[in-house]
Amino acid sequence: MQGAKTSANVINMSDYDQRSSATDNLELSQEEFIKVDSKVENSALRYLARREYSRLELYQRLISKGYKSDVVNYLLDGLAAKNYQSDERYTDMYIRSRANVGDGPFKIKLALRSKGIKDSLSDSIFEQLAIDWFERARFVKIKRFGDTCVTDITEYSKQIRYLKNKGFYQDHIDSVVAYSHH
Repeated sequence: MQGAKTSANVINMSDYDQRSSATDNLELSQEEFIKVDSKVENSALRYLARREYSRLELYQRLISKGYKSDVVNYLLDGLAAKNYQSDERYTDMYIRSRANVGDGPFKIKLALRSKGIKDSLSDSIFEQLAIDWFERARFVKIKRFGDTCVTDITEYSKQIRYLKNKGFYQDHIDSVVAYSHH
């Protein structure tokens, strides 16, 4: 995964992956660290007060504000320990909200990966939620195209393309798009 660019600096993903559990390798004195730590903590808590964030999203936002990687990782460890930030909670919320607007599982999984959520976690949450993706695909298809059987190959292709772009798998699409040539 490539690091995301910010206006003034580049986020180095290897810095993100190296989570320090203490103030090791900090180039700050203990007094400077406490001052910076409270500023970065206030920024992080303001973000989290508005909505859930994945660890990576929060990391990127704080780094873009100019905070040092080791300070941010230290803080994020603390926020996760206090359950203020939770990738599990974020993943659950994200899957529910994207499914409710008509996105399919494939599209949701790709978006979660880009937000730093591991496949094992997203798979686990998908399984817990037990969403009926066939029913979701049917709802999305009916909302967009109605509930009639397609008799035109062009319309048939259009519906398949639409549902694929929404992130549904082929078996979901096959169950809701019917073609009848008379």
